[in-house]
Amino acid sequence: MFEIYKRGQGTIARWLTAGGLGALAAFGAYELQDWLSGRITAPIVLAGTEISVSVLISGLAFVGAAVLIGLLVNRPRFVDYLIMSEVELRKVSWPTRDELRRQTTVVIITVVFFAIVLLIADTIFGFGSIRLYGF
Repeated sequence: MFEIYKRGQGTIARWLTAGGLGALAAFGAYELQDWLSGRITAPIVLAGTEISVSVLISGLAFVGAAVLIGLLVNRPRFVDYLIMSEVELRKVSWPTRDELRRQTTVVIITVVFFAIVLLIADTIFGFGSIRLYGF
Protein backbone atom coordinates (compact mmCIF):
# COMPACT_ATOMS: atom_id res chain seq x y z
CA MET A 1 0.00 0.00 0.00
CA PHE A 2 2.67 2.53 1.02
CA GLU A 3 5.74 2.36 -1.17
CA ILE A 4 8.74 4.67 -0.95
CA TYR A 5 9.30 6.50 -4.22
CA LYS A 6 12.81 5.88 -5.62
CA ARG A 7 14.06 4.03 -2.56
CA GLY A 8 17.76 4.59 -1.85
CA GLN A 9 18.01 7.84 -3.82
CA GLY A 10 18.25 11.21 -2.13
CA THR A 11 18.15 9.69 1.33
CA ILE A 12 20.33 12.38 2.92
CA ALA A 13 18.20 15.18 1.46
CA ARG A 14 15.00 13.42 2.49
CA TRP A 15 16.17 12.87 6.07
CA LEU A 16 17.44 16.44 6.43
CA THR A 17 14.21 17.83 4.98
CA ALA A 18 12.05 15.63 7.20
CA GLY A 19 14.17 16.51 10.25
CA GLY A 20 13.97 20.24 9.60
CA LEU A 21 10.24 20.14 8.99
CA GLY A 22 9.82 17.89 12.03
CA ALA A 23 11.66 20.41 14.19
CA LEU A 24 9.34 23.14 12.90
CA ALA A 25 6.33 20.92 13.64
CA ALA A 26 7.58 20.24 17.17
CA PHE A 27 8.13 23.94 17.80
CA GLY A 28 4.69 24.74 16.38
CA ALA A 29 3.05 22.08 18.56
CA TYR A 30 4.84 23.44 21.62
CA GLU A 31 3.74 26.99 20.86
CA LEU A 32 0.19 25.80 20.18
CA GLN A 33 0.10 23.99 23.52
CA ASP A 34 1.45 27.09 25.26
CA TRP A 35 -1.16 29.30 23.57
CA LEU A 36 -4.03 26.90 24.29
CA SER A 37 -3.03 26.31 27.93
CA GLY A 38 -4.04 29.87 28.79
CA ARG A 39 -7.40 29.50 27.07
CA ILE A 40 -8.48 25.92 27.76
CA THR A 41 -7.99 24.79 31.34
CA ALA A 42 -10.44 21.88 31.73
CA PRO A 43 -8.73 18.47 31.69
CA ILE A 44 -10.27 15.34 30.21
CA VAL A 45 -9.87 11.75 31.38
CA LEU A 46 -8.45 9.22 28.90
CA ALA A 47 -7.91 5.62 30.02
CA GLY A 48 -8.07 6.66 33.65
CA THR A 49 -5.46 9.40 33.22
CA GLU A 50 -6.18 13.12 33.37
CA ILE A 51 -4.76 14.96 30.40
CA SER A 52 -4.92 18.61 29.48
CA VAL A 53 -6.96 19.44 26.39
CA SER A 54 -4.19 21.75 25.18
CA VAL A 55 -1.66 18.90 25.34
CA LEU A 56 -4.05 16.57 23.51
CA ILE A 57 -4.77 19.06 20.74
CA SER A 58 -1.11 20.00 20.26
CA GLY A 59 -0.13 16.32 20.26
CA LEU A 60 -2.71 15.57 17.58
CA ALA A 61 -1.49 18.56 15.58
CA PHE A 62 2.08 17.25 15.79
CA VAL A 63 1.03 13.76 14.69
CA GLY A 64 -0.91 15.27 11.79
CA ALA A 65 2.10 17.36 10.79
CA ALA A 66 4.33 14.28 10.99
CA VAL A 67 2.00 12.38 8.65
CA LEU A 68 1.98 15.31 6.21
CA ILE A 69 5.78 15.50 6.34
CA GLY A 70 6.00 11.77 5.63
CA LEU A 71 3.70 12.16 2.63
CA LEU A 72 5.61 15.23 1.40
CA VAL A 73 9.02 13.58 1.40
CA ASN A 74 7.52 10.77 -0.70
CA ARG A 75 5.79 12.92 -3.36
CA PRO A 76 7.37 12.18 -6.74
CA ARG A 77 7.96 15.79 -7.85
CA PHE A 78 9.36 16.80 -4.46
CA VAL A 79 11.54 13.68 -4.23
CA ASP A 80 12.90 14.28 -7.72
CA TYR A 81 13.78 17.84 -6.67
CA LEU A 82 15.55 16.58 -3.54
CA ILE A 83 17.45 13.94 -5.54
CA MET A 84 18.58 16.52 -8.11
CA SER A 85 19.62 18.91 -5.32
CA GLU A 86 21.68 16.23 -3.60
CA VAL A 87 23.35 15.27 -6.90
CA GLU A 88 24.23 18.90 -7.62
CA LEU A 89 25.61 19.45 -4.12
CA ARG A 90 27.94 16.48 -4.59
CA LYS A 91 29.39 18.28 -7.64
CA VAL A 92 30.20 21.46 -5.71
CA SER A 93 33.87 22.25 -5.25
CA TRP A 94 34.07 23.22 -1.59
CA PRO A 95 36.93 25.53 -0.54
CA THR A 96 39.82 24.24 1.51
CA ARG A 97 40.44 25.54 5.02
CA ASP A 98 43.13 27.99 3.81
CA GLU A 99 40.94 29.31 0.98
CA LEU A 100 38.04 29.75 3.38
CA ARG A 101 40.28 31.62 5.85
CA ARG A 102 41.58 33.96 3.09
CA GLN A 103 38.09 34.63 1.73
CA THR A 104 36.72 35.28 5.21
CA THR A 105 39.59 37.70 5.93
CA VAL A 106 38.84 39.60 2.71
CA VAL A 107 35.16 39.87 3.61
CA ILE A 108 35.89 41.08 7.16
CA ILE A 109 38.41 43.69 5.94
CA THR A 110 35.95 44.91 3.29
CA VAL A 111 33.11 45.21 5.84
CA VAL A 112 35.33 47.11 8.29
CA PHE A 113 36.56 49.42 5.50
CA PHE A 114 33.03 50.29 4.38
CA ALA A 115 31.91 50.71 7.99
CA ILE A 116 34.67 53.27 8.50
CA VAL A 117 33.77 55.05 5.24
CA LEU A 118 30.10 55.22 6.31
CA LEU A 119 31.10 56.43 9.78
CA ILE A 120 33.16 59.25 8.28
CA ALA A 121 30.37 60.17 5.83
CA ASP A 122 27.76 60.11 8.61
CA THR A 123 29.95 62.29 10.84
CA ILE A 124 30.51 64.81 8.04
CA PHE A 125 26.83 64.98 7.10
CA GLY A 126 25.83 65.13 10.78
CA PHE A 127 28.22 68.01 11.40
CA GLY A 128 26.99 69.73 8.23
CA SER A 129 23.33 69.40 9.21
CA ILE A 130 24.10 70.77 12.69
CA ARG A 131 25.82 73.78 11.13
CA LEU A 132 23.08 74.22 8.54
CA TYR A 133 19.99 73.73 10.72
CA GLY A 134 21.44 74.64 14.10
CA PHE A 135 20.19 71.53 15.96
